[in-house]
Amino acid sequence: MLPIYVDMDDVIASTVKAFIEIVKREFGKTVTHEQITDFDLKKSFQLTQSEYEHLFEVAHRPDEILAMDVIDGAIEVLTSWSDKGHPISIVTGRLTSTYDASLEWLSKHEVPFDSFIIVDKYSRPGMDDNIAITLDQLSGMVFQLAVEDSAAMAAFLANDMDTPVALLDRPWNREINSKPNLKRYSDWQDLKSFELC
Repeated sequence: MLPIYVDMDDVIASTVKAFIEIVKREFGKTVTHEQITDFDLKKSFQLTQSEYEHLFEVAHRPDEILAMDVIDGAIEVLTSWSDKGHPISIVTGRLTSTYDASLEWLSKHEVPFDSFIIVDKYSRPGMDDNIAITLDQLSGMVFQLAVEDSAAMAAFLANDMDTPVALLDRPWNREINSKPNLKRYSDWQDLKSFELC
C-alpha cells in the first residue's frame, strides 16, 4: 500500500491558533483566524520584519510546540486509516530545530504514523541538510493521497508529483480551486469520505 502524506501544521496541529495567541501576547495585536488570508504570516499579522522574526523564534520553542492543540477529527481519521493498513507519512515544512519537539508532540497526542519527514518546502534559513530533504527529493516519492493546507504545496503535489490532494479549507488557501487531482475538504470529518485504495 502506498503511504498517505499528511502535513502537520494546520492539518493535524492547530498552529495558526497558537500563532494568534503568541501575537496577542507578544505584540498586543488581536487577529482572528478568518483574517489570516495569506500564507505569509508577516502579511497576515501585519508585522514588521523584527516582529516577524521574534514570532518565528517564539513559535518554534519546544514549549510552544508542545502546547499546540490537535485539529478536530484528525486523530480519529488517521487512526481509522492506519487500522486499515494504510501507512501514514507525516511530511512537514517545520524548521529542523523542531524535530524532537515535533516527534514529542505526535507521541503526546498518540498520532499514528509510520514515518516523519521534514522537507525544506519554503527555502527557510537554518535548515539542517542532514535532517531535511529537498522538494526535488520529495518529488521522487509516491503517495496515494496528500493532505495539505498550503496552496503552493497542494499545487506542487497535484501538478508536479501527480498526487491526489485533499486540501483542507483554510482562509489562506481559498485562491486555489478544485481540479481533477485536487479537492477541497471542509474538515477531517468531510475527508472521511475519501476513497482510499
